Amino acid sequence: MKRLTVILGTTIAASVVTAAPTTATKKAEPVKAKAPEAVVLETPVAAFNKKGYGTISGRLQSVSMYRDYDNGLNAYSSSLGIILKYASPEMSGLSVVAAYNGAGVLDSMDYGNSTHPGEALVANGRISLLNEGYVNYNMNALGLTNTFVSLGRRINNDEIFRADDIRQKSRSIMAIQAESKDLENWRFALGHSFEQSGILDTGDRWKFRDYGDVFGAGYNTDGLTWGETSYKGVENLEVALFDGIAWDVANMIGARGKYSFSKKTAILGYYRNEFDIGRANAHGSDMVGISLVQKVGSVTLEGGYFGVYGDNLEFNQLTTGFNHSLGQSLMIYTSQYNGGADTVYLKAVTRLKDTKTILYTMCNYTKLDSGSVDSAVEADFIVKQPIGKNLTVAGKLGLGYRDGPDTFATDTRIFLTYSF
Repeated sequence: MKRLTVILGTTIAASVVTAAPTTATKKAEPVKAKAPEAVVLETPVAAFNKKGYGTISGRLQSVSMYRDYDNGLNAYSSSLGIILKYASPEMSGLSVVAAYNGAGVLDSMDYGNSTHPGEALVANGRISLLNEGYVNYNMNALGLTNTFVSLGRRINNDEIFRADDIRQKSRSIMAIQAESKDLENWRFALGHSFEQSGILDTGDRWKFRDYGDVFGAGYNTDGLTWGETSYKGVENLEVALFDGIAWDVANMIGARGKYSFSKKTAILGYYRNEFDIGRANAHGSDMVGISLVQKVGSVTLEGGYFGVYGDNLEFNQLTTGFNHSLGQSLMIYTSQYNGGADTVYLKAVTRLKDTKTILYTMCNYTKLDSGSVDSAVEADFIVKQPIGKNLTVAGKLGLGYRDGPDTFATDTRIFLTYSF
């Protein structure tokens, strides 16, 4: 405050002196006072990142959730979490990355009578783990400028695995993996994962677990081996092929394609086949998806079909994640990953130019041919608003209805996120 007062006083005094007459016959032109420049305080993180010892980044985030299901099921929880990430400088192609992910429960419906508050129904409980910690080797020395090999815990967000950062942490895998984009228009990736940490902050699902636990097999397995490739060398066309082998659980072979008729119109296609391997129980499942994307002004509309034939999908939103335009459902209330489920969906996304507000809505209707539920519908609404450079606030609302027996559910979430 003193410094600002001195600057203002000096500026005003200089203005008065400069504006005084220099001769008896001629008056000097008045000089406008310059506004003092804003004082920008450098944060400790920014100061450290300038020193060349590596970079620190992260976020502080509060997540408040409330779910209300029929038949007396309801719960709420508010948590406060932190991600603190360090990436070392690269030396001879080698670098190290580590990210701590923790969260504590501020309040919950069961806070006073549970040793694990916030976990019931909303899965918004306590977590504490090194979610990422890996060594990365960039093959620049071999003339490959866009190829790497890494070993350790790392977030992977591609065809087989999805990050799905919808609470306090992303899905992460303990793996050895490699990826290359050095061949024009091609991407290749392969690896083997030993363990995986999930996205639900309840029980031990947020911890790194054997894939027998991830898939609910009831026994330990030898992990998950995968390979992926994609190609963009044909005008307006993108195709991807992938294979995920969850040993002693299931082998999943899939394909994804996109053809753009114009900058505003595109068609998307998906196919997956799963079958049992090793000592797993008999399993067979096929998934087919087709969607049309149309941009109307600033709004992107998308609608399509998503069908599962045979058994329930093993590779789904709650296990490895699912790369499909259907996206992340807040509740999976329509059971769209179940065998015999036929789903139609429509979603719309836009960003308001003046306020940079993101608006998202998705509605899906599923007809089921087995179980007690005949059909179900879920509608999800999301509003995300940036505030300045580092702060965002987001609100999410999910509404679900099941027919036979009739039940209704709501899911409400508020996110306040500060990134640095």
